[in-house]
Parts: sequence; C-alpha cells; structure tokens
Amino acid sequence: MTSTTPALHPAFRNTLFAWLLLLVFETTSQFALKIGGEALSHLPFGLAWLMEAAQNPWVIVGVFGYLGAFSAWMVILDRIPLSFGFPLTAVVMLVVAIASHYVFGEVLTPWRMVGIGFIIVGVIVMGGGDG
Repeated sequence: MTSTTPALHPAFRNTLFAWLLLLVFETTSQFALKIGGEALSHLPFGLAWLMEAAQNPWVIVGVFGYLGAFSAWMVILDRIPLSFGFPLTAVVMLVVAIASHYVFGEVLTPWRMVGIGFIIVGVIVMGGGDG
C-alpha cells in the first residue's frame, strides 16, 4: 500500500515561492541596513553621510534586497487579492523580530512576545476567509 501526497498546483507553488522570496529579501534588507546604519553612525546625517551610504556594501545589499522584495511582492499581487496578501506581510515583522534576537542579541521582552502573538492572531483572522 502506497500513500501519495497531492501535488501542489503550480500557481500555488509559484505564489508560495514568491512569499518565501519576499521573506528572505525583506529580512536580508533589514539586517543589511541595520549593519550599514551602524557603520555610518559616526557621521551626522547630511551629504557626507549620503555619499558614504552610497558606497557602503551593506547599504547596497539592503537596497538590492528591497528590489528583490519589490519583485516578489509584484508577483504575489498578481496572484492574490491585496486585502488577503497585505496582512500576510506582517509575517516579515515576526521573522525579523525573532531573527534579530538570534543575530543581534536583541531582547524579546514579554511585551514584544505578546505583540508577536497579536500579529499571529491578526494574520490568522485576516486570512480566515471571505467573510
């Protein structure tokens, strides 16, 4: 007796892949810009800061990450309604908050954890159906 798993519809598989790319690109952008921003903290904001930012490899990675996220988001919007897709972008906040804890040692206070819980509940409620 063999069991088979139903194959995912190609359109769903492509949309899921676009969501994963969105998460990767957005998280990469946030991390790269955090590192780039810290590298620029010795300069006051102004022309010198902008010139240095334009040459900072982390800032450049962050900008390209946003371009990748933009591309993934355009694919997602082509396939699902905005009213369903946009609330799901909150998942990016969850990934960044949790990953920041491990990468940068940022503290996940109890109140932040409660907020993360609310975001998860909100995403579930918003994605729960057509009304």
